[in-house]
Amino acid sequence: MLKRLVQRRRHGKGPYGHLFAAPPGDEVMALDCETTGLNTRTAELVSVAAVPVSAGRVQAGAALDLRMARPASLDGESICIHGLRGVDLHDGVPVEEGLRHLLDFIGNRPLVGWCLDFDLGIINRYLRASLGFDLPNPVIELSDLYRRRHHYRNPESLPDLRFERVAGELGVPVIGRHSARGDATTAALMYLKLKSES
Repeated sequence: MLKRLVQRRRHGKGPYGHLFAAPPGDEVMALDCETTGLNTRTAELVSVAAVPVSAGRVQAGAALDLRMARPASLDGESICIHGLRGVDLHDGVPVEEGLRHLLDFIGNRPLVGWCLDFDLGIINRYLRASLGFDLPNPVIELSDLYRRRHHYRNPESLPDLRFERVAGELGVPVIGRHSARGDATTAALMYLKLKSES
């Protein structure tokens, strides 16, 4: 909280000051990114997507879906996961430009996602270097919501927190697994289902 206040003072009158204000209404943004690895200190962004959730509906047609310029650390191992080859990224945008698009798109709305600590760790590393702040948006972690649901219904057992398993348990289709837009859309649907049951 103190860090957020310091950042608000520092950036409050700058071009991104609005990010530090209280979010409007009940709209949230489901967020996901694909990267070249699993280490938040070294992995590079390959793609990022944000899907609006508003008035109880997933606005999939209004999603932001960005591919970045080919990162230096793109290799066969990461391509096997997200399926984006160097040739698929030939018209990608530079990361700093892509993140500015992302900031403009998500504004100060709460962010929803699966294991968001990882995605935010990557994104914030770039933001700190280029703009001097972390994303100040409120965060809604889906695995925490599901954990609470599971504990309420099955207090004697541990939940299976695999993404596909949780989606299946919630009756949500897994859309384009390991694509940023697909995973963000699935996360948005999972959020609505969990919210409707709370």
